[in-house]
Amino acid sequence: MYSIEAENLVKIYDKTSFKSKVKNILLRRNRVERVVALKNVSFKVRRGEIFGFLGPNGAGKTTTVKILTTILIPDEGYARVMGYDVVKESLEVRKNIGVLPEDSFRGFYRRLSPIDNLYFYASAYLLSNPMERVKEVLKIVELEEDSWNKWFQRLSQGMKQKVALARALLPDPPVLFLDEPTKGLDILFTKRFREMVRKHFGDRDRTIFLSTHDMKLVEETCDRVAIINKGKIVTIKSVDELKTLIPGNSNHIFTLKVNACSKNLFEDFVRNVKKMDDIDIVNKNRFAIDFSVKTGDIDTANKVLELALKHRLKIVLFNRRGMDIEEIIAKIIKGEMNED
Repeated sequence: MYSIEAENLVKIYDKTSFKSKVKNILLRRNRVERVVALKNVSFKVRRGEIFGFLGPNGAGKTTTVKILTTILIPDEGYARVMGYDVVKESLEVRKNIGVLPEDSFRGFYRRLSPIDNLYFYASAYLLSNPMERVKEVLKIVELEEDSWNKWFQRLSQGMKQKVALARALLPDPPVLFLDEPTKGLDILFTKRFREMVRKHFGDRDRTIFLSTHDMKLVEETCDRVAIINKGKIVTIKSVDELKTLIPGNSNHIFTLKVNACSKNLFEDFVRNVKKMDDIDIVNKNRFAIDFSVKTGDIDTANKVLELALKHRLKIVLFNRRGMDIEEIIAKIIKGEMNED
């Protein structure tokens, strides 16, 4: 059985500015600027599955989540959550979901404590023992007890995110939507959160729909992932299938980092690297490049070092590394990866 089904979802936004709308009225014209956010998006998520939904900013991730959680109505297509239509049976859908939205702090009263805020929501859910459940979820998200009674506005961003996570868990929903759940969390709790997703959030009866840029979280928790770009689903694969796309010659990727120098000097160096045979630049940062050597020959890689020295660049780091899932996903989005 599927917990989530989306079929040919289309969503179009009117991006016409207020100023343009006024001009349209005054000049009696009808110029409308529309943006297609989703283009026939289809996928199915199995019950008990942790499903990653990945893509660059503006790809359509948040729009999809808002449709599945009944906040937006699709212009075409349909979606069901736990068998209920998100448009025709929106109340039933809401009874079966917990949501950590992108703007996760919205809806909390600033001058109420976490425990009072959550008690308010627990009462709205008509839970039989609301205070008991509030304390239970606060312990699950590991919010320190001395913060339970502080005003919400006085909590750190990471603490607020924990309270938002607790709110999503309150009704013990069969489907949990998490939009950037590790945003604002410190390094230690981010690592702990990955463990919690499997231990407390994910079980054979609960489905998790996870929209995130945290590739470590995806790799360690997701069963399958869908990659969306420019409103279209590019591919849907298991994490293991993505790993098989990492080429056997991925250890032919090198990282070269140089000391701070003039921008023109570094750009001139990069242009000359691009002209070299058997070398492709994979990534470029401010004073660093990742480049691949088609043959894997260290002597060929050393030519890049020699070129850097000719440009009088001071080398800070030079090493060989392997390609990871994040780079695979980036290549799929750019259309640079053969999935066959």
